[in-house]
Amino acid sequence: MISKYRLFLLIFIPAALTLAAGMLLIQQKNRELSSRQFEAQLKSQWQLAALIAEDRDYQAELAGLYQKQGLRITLVGTDGQVLGDSAVSGPLEPHGDRQEIKQALAGRPAMAVRYSRSTGTHSIYYAEKLPDGRALRVAYPAAYYDAQSASLMDQALAGLVFSVAAVALFAFIISRRMSAMLASLSLAVKEAQDGGLDLPSFGNRDLDQALFALSSANRDLKLYSQENHNLRQRLEYILANINEGVLLLADDKILYHNRRAEEILNRRMPASLLDMRNQELMDLFSSFTAGRTGDLQFGDKTIMVSQTVSESRRLVMLHDVSDREKYSGYKSDLVGNISHELKTPLTLIMGASEVILKDADMPRTFLDKFLGAIYKNAHRINLLLDDLIFLHRLERIRESEPGPVNLGEIVDELKDLLGPVSKTVNYEFDPVAVRVHASHLVSLLTNLISNANKYSQGQSIEVQMRQSGGALEIRVADQGPPIPPAEHERIFERFYTVSKSRNRGESGSGLGLSIVKHIARIYKGRVSLEANPGGGNTFAVRLLEK
Repeated sequence: MISKYRLFLLIFIPAALTLAAGMLLIQQKNRELSSRQFEAQLKSQWQLAALIAEDRDYQAELAGLYQKQGLRITLVGTDGQVLGDSAVSGPLEPHGDRQEIKQALAGRPAMAVRYSRSTGTHSIYYAEKLPDGRALRVAYPAAYYDAQSASLMDQALAGLVFSVAAVALFAFIISRRMSAMLASLSLAVKEAQDGGLDLPSFGNRDLDQALFALSSANRDLKLYSQENHNLRQRLEYILANINEGVLLLADDKILYHNRRAEEILNRRMPASLLDMRNQELMDLFSSFTAGRTGDLQFGDKTIMVSQTVSESRRLVMLHDVSDREKYSGYKSDLVGNISHELKTPLTLIMGASEVILKDADMPRTFLDKFLGAIYKNAHRINLLLDDLIFLHRLERIRESEPGPVNLGEIVDELKDLLGPVSKTVNYEFDPVAVRVHASHLVSLLTNLISNANKYSQGQSIEVQMRQSGGALEIRVADQGPPIPPAEHERIFERFYTVSKSRNRGESGSGLGLSIVKHIARIYKGRVSLEANPGGGNTFAVRLLEK
């Protein structure tokens, strides 16, 4: 807001300058008027002197006029000789060379201002030709005119000082009133900007209506702004957390992208397509601008693309369906594998059952053999179905808050669950509690120990459970034979069978190690197979990795 001092100057300075200019103009007009009046006075005095000059005894009268009024009268003959002068009694030099005398003798009235050698003063002269041809000149001292001018100037200055003082007082009063009014108006405007309703009245209908309209508009604007802010926050939250990548393109610019788009493409998005340096990414965006939709291949990922085009803008939605594609292939393989795994025992069961049905008098020895084959293959199918059900449950598990489980209690449960095994199982563990579901940890260890007990040719199995950097590290080592390095990755696939030298005809569901891998994934861990110094295999699992 403008201060009272500045407001005073804004009013006073223009007014004072305008007043000064007006006073100067008036003074100039007064000087011109004074000059004309003085000239008229000289002419009147010339008329009086002309009457006196007609008298023969004009010398005495002229001298008396000079004594009474200070008017110098000079009579000059046609030859330029001075015939008489009211101020000088003695003879004077010829005045024919004086400018005003020259013009008067020539018949032209004239005025002049100059220094007089005769009187020693600056004088103002007026000369005009008499009817008889002589020239008559009247003169007043210039000081007389200067005194009049000085008096006018003093009056003008006094008037100017008084007027400036009056203007200053007026400006002071007006600035105070305007400052108070502006302060009130500023508060009212601020209240209106804040959308308040407590608005003062200024006695001006238009101003009051304008303030009310401003207040109403700001209330609406604030409400709209808040709604817009809330909507923007919700939209940003949705775009930041949806599983789809979002890209907004316009010509060669990327106007917007969410974080998920960068995660799917595994690239930082530049501001412009022209700034791209990765050829694979450039090809993908070229397909966007070409309008391609559906499943597109990007590296080892399959991305489902949908687009919406409006004028020059293109909204592109990205959905990573790589897992879906993998799962589709995996499910197809699983169905095939299950069909294959079930086909063999079912064929054996059906074959043995058919033989028994056809030979009711079959000797007991053969009957027991066929019934044993039926039981063995039915048991194999049952194991397979149990593991499939458990694996299905693992795939659909949702993380819940597991309670702390003591590793010593897990070891005791394993000993009871496994019972007597053909090999010695040695347990080493840290006496700590870990946040893992007990059923998951027991299932993982049961599969690894059972696998080692079935296929290892040694007499002992070493089981270690250690806490390392917040993670739980589990190692189950057997004494061989070693699994070939080429099969270290594939051994965790469902229904994968290792070479005959390893399994020695042992039967199982083929899902044990696959279950171990799934449990590790649930706890953001990993499982691997290593060769150990004893010539056997060590299955290493890390759970709860950061």
